[in-house]
Amino acid sequence: MGMDIGNVRAIGQIDTPWSVASMVQRLGRSGRRDDEPQIMRVYVREDSPHSRSSLTDLLFPDLLRAIAMTRLMLEKWLEPFDQSRMHVSTLIHQIMSFLKQKGGMPAADLYRALCQQGPFRSVNKSQFAMLLRGLAGHDLIQQVPQGDLILGLLGERITARFDFYVAFQTADEFVIRCGQEEIGKLPATIIPPVGEHLLLAGKRWQVKEVIFEKKLVLVALSPGKKPRPFPGAGSEIHTRVMQEMKKVLLNNDEPAYLDQNSKTLLRAARQTAFIVGLDKSDVVVGRQSIQWFPWVGTRTMRTLGLLATAAKIANETDPLSINYHVSSPDEFHAHLREVTKNQPDAVALARLMPKKAAERFDDLAPEQLLDEANAKSRLDVSEARAVCAAQLA
Repeated sequence: MGMDIGNVRAIGQIDTPWSVASMVQRLGRSGRRDDEPQIMRVYVREDSPHSRSSLTDLLFPDLLRAIAMTRLMLEKWLEPFDQSRMHVSTLIHQIMSFLKQKGGMPAADLYRALCQQGPFRSVNKSQFAMLLRGLAGHDLIQQVPQGDLILGLLGERITARFDFYVAFQTADEFVIRCGQEEIGKLPATIIPPVGEHLLLAGKRWQVKEVIFEKKLVLVALSPGKKPRPFPGAGSEIHTRVMQEMKKVLLNNDEPAYLDQNSKTLLRAARQTAFIVGLDKSDVVVGRQSIQWFPWVGTRTMRTLGLLATAAKIANETDPLSINYHVSSPDEFHAHLREVTKNQPDAVALARLMPKKAAERFDDLAPEQLLDEANAKSRLDVSEARAVCAAQLA
């Protein structure tokens, strides 16, 4: 929560953080005195196996991730700093902040302060101009006859809010309703797109309509399909973590820091992996589908899914694998060869993303700029091509 509450002997972490850096940061809140050790207990929640459990469910991915991140933390490895992101949402926030503080500024001075001399150096002049035009279209900013940019009516209202200087997304809640019955409420950040499914009040629902201005989601009961996993904020996992998870799954060692329940689940996951042959191949062949465990990070997994979508191959991803609905392994391999042979256009792939806004003010950016930003910061075409080539080797 960002609060300094003094000396803490031990940290209780419910669910594994998404990055090793976050795990280290939370561990660092304990044992601040010279004579005290740093202690963190991680509580992993996994569903009990049942008749509808998927293969990935039976591999207990959250447990694998907790062990993998602990191993990497003990090795003193951290995710590298990402210099490719454009941070469009934060740039919008800073543009409005500057104009509120200064009263008005020429566009050239604003670009110089924020992009040439400031932290947003990955944003070029044409992208900045595109962003300003988009903000003007939303009445966030406007240009006076003398040429300066000032806040527009909506920009004045947004910057006057008490939470404007909170850079992260506030927890707006949407009402979930089936007919006239209110099922419950969910944070805006985890509302799935229309046609997808969510889990609420112990039942599965299909999203029929999202009415943003009323913060209302209309759903229908849909017991037959598994809901989408709820993504956490900033929920991106690095490829190194995924590769370490594979090592955990296919090795025989049992870390001393695991309790007995964790050891039992780890043994069960390893037994499942050997039964389906994941110790020999990353691909599991089904009747009308191929399930591929590429052991890559979130960005590359997202890219692989979009590459399949661009090739008109129906697919679904889960925390460990991507499932291709193809008639044979030959069709799957032909797709991989096509990916490795040609250089996919990252921006064209970003246009296929069902949800493009990831941060607080992203919805205010022009869609074209958001596609360019997502292509740089949320996709990894190079690694996707490399993993496809490795699978063919």
